[in-house]
Amino acid sequence: MPRRHIHDRARKLLIGITAALLITWAAYRFRFNLSSATSVHLFLVTVIALRWGFFEASVVSLLSVACLDYFFTEPLFQLYISDSHDWVALVTFESVALVVSRLSNRVSRHARESEAHRLNLQKLYDLSQDILMLDPQKPVDQELAILIRASLRVKGVALWNAYDLHFCTSGICDVTEDEVRSTYFIERNEDDAVTASSRRVLRSGTRAIGSLVICGHSLDSASINAAASLTAVAIERARSFSAESGAEAARQSERLRSAILDGLAHAFKTPLTTIRSCSSGLIEMDTLRGAEKRLVVLIDQEANQLSDLTTRLLRTARIDSANLKLRRERIYLEGFLQESVAECSRELGIHRVTIQPGARLSTVFADKQLLRMALSQLFDNAAKYGSPGSLITVEVQEEQAEVVISIRNEGSYIPPEERENIFKRFYRSPGSSHKAPGTGIGLSIVRQVTEAHRGRVWVNSDPDTGTTFFLALPRTANEE
Repeated sequence: MPRRHIHDRARKLLIGITAALLITWAAYRFRFNLSSATSVHLFLVTVIALRWGFFEASVVSLLSVACLDYFFTEPLFQLYISDSHDWVALVTFESVALVVSRLSNRVSRHARESEAHRLNLQKLYDLSQDILMLDPQKPVDQELAILIRASLRVKGVALWNAYDLHFCTSGICDVTEDEVRSTYFIERNEDDAVTASSRRVLRSGTRAIGSLVICGHSLDSASINAAASLTAVAIERARSFSAESGAEAARQSERLRSAILDGLAHAFKTPLTTIRSCSSGLIEMDTLRGAEKRLVVLIDQEANQLSDLTTRLLRTARIDSANLKLRRERIYLEGFLQESVAECSRELGIHRVTIQPGARLSTVFADKQLLRMALSQLFDNAAKYGSPGSLITVEVQEEQAEVVISIRNEGSYIPPEERENIFKRFYRSPGSSHKAPGTGIGLSIVRQVTEAHRGRVWVNSDPDTGTTFFLALPRTANEE
């Protein structure tokens, strides 16, 4: 028990004992009878219980019983009671004094707890108001630590944000960054009454997003939990705002890219048509020989490749358009896949393609032109990065909620950290440029087509078995 608290209790006991003795002297001086003196002492005990507590009231009540016995019961001036009625009176007084003291102490304690609870609620309300005023466009971690310390009136605050791996403090909090981070990793809440500190895991739903340490406080556990919840909401709110801003910036960037692609593709079309007409005409005339003929054939082939690339750019621009409308129709996948393989024969080259039997009875409702565009990109990708002449396997699986088309090649490998990035526009994996030419557009088209159908696309890759792209379309879609 703290020394200051001991001194305070001794002072209260001294005052209570003195008051009991003064009341006894006054009652004896003015010749009070036993019942009158008992009433005055009971009043004193009740006042002490209300003001100071049960312990002080109990000590004073015992002293009052001794005084009443000594000065007001026969025989006088002896701690001995001869009349049984006096025994009953004194025992009743002590019992009433103790019960009243206990009840008064309980009421006082409840009042103090209610007041403390009200103050804690006010602190939490102030904290929530301050959090709402934070600018979500700026980093919130340091501001949050300052607000928590000021609003809750605590000695210090330490905060670790798992999203940004950022550690910040405010005030005096005797903890290291490793200790705060360990609270997040072990996901354990703790309260230390000795150091008056609390540790909480910050959660968004069931997912941990950080940790909070509050030092030098007198708050209850529920208030600490509420402060941790408000902190987690503020961090999640700032992150959501940042993600939304980034998504909007990405959408604006995509619109600008689409407009540029559309303009460039149309600008390329006219000269390419002229070049292809001239080269094809020279080949048809068959008047060239030797190196001249080989050069014209090469010009014609490269012009065709540029024309295909321009067509892809135009299709990409159309997919990016907000006015894209799907023309859904029933597609029988076996025949559709065979047609797609035939149309991609030039890109597939010497690669063999096998379609597994599971595609025979499978159907989907989709936009035939867009789906064929996505599959052609996947076939082209499988041929470019697979081992020369290796097998390309196409398989269809019907799940409960979707139809999954998979295309697997042999000899290629995509590291796990690259499997999400390859679907981004113009992204190419490090080292892929020396394997095959490309622009980084094809797989982004696959994702856009799939998402337009409310489906999904992903990739699995293994150094031994090769790479498999999965394109899933929902079974719930209909012709509407």
